[in-house]
Amino acid sequence: MTNSPTPDKSLSKAVTNPVGQKPDRPWLRLLVRGVVLGIGAIAGIGIGLAIAIMRPEWVWQPSEINIFSKKQQFTLSADALFDSGTAKIKTDSFQLLDKVAAQLPLSTGRKIRINGHTDVASGVDALNLSYLRANAVQQYLAKLRGERTYQWMVVGYGASRPLSNSADKVSGNNRIEIVVDD
Repeated sequence: MTNSPTPDKSLSKAVTNPVGQKPDRPWLRLLVRGVVLGIGAIAGIGIGLAIAIMRPEWVWQPSEINIFSKKQQFTLSADALFDSGTAKIKTDSFQLLDKVAAQLPLSTGRKIRINGHTDVASGVDALNLSYLRANAVQQYLAKLRGERTYQWMVVGYGASRPLSNSADKVSGNNRIEIVVDD
């Protein structure tokens, strides 16, 4: 066996790359593309900021309506729904609750909290009465819209959260609040 000379590596490069063509450097292509993209991004940010400064009305701004539209609340006079000192819904107030039920969202799984409030002049256990009234409203609405349609929560606050402390506006404290949350 004779020792054959090892091929020169420079000759193999000359054979794979034709004359006049630059050698393939993928890292250089990647670097150039990254620089071009970076310059484009900086230019886009600059143009966007210039437009925002010169024409602020073109920039989207959230409105208060969009921010607070996820919550819906109904406040009903307990005097219109119940006789004094009772938790039985008056038959002539069913139409009012039917209108409220029609305005409840159609999507299932929403949280609906029913808060009962009474005034100090109720003469009975205000906390218990407020809970029983809120529960009666919840039972009626659940019968109309379905027991499992929403996540129902009933709370009786009694006279602990009055709307007004003045003697002529005390009747406004006697109320049912229906709050729809996400």
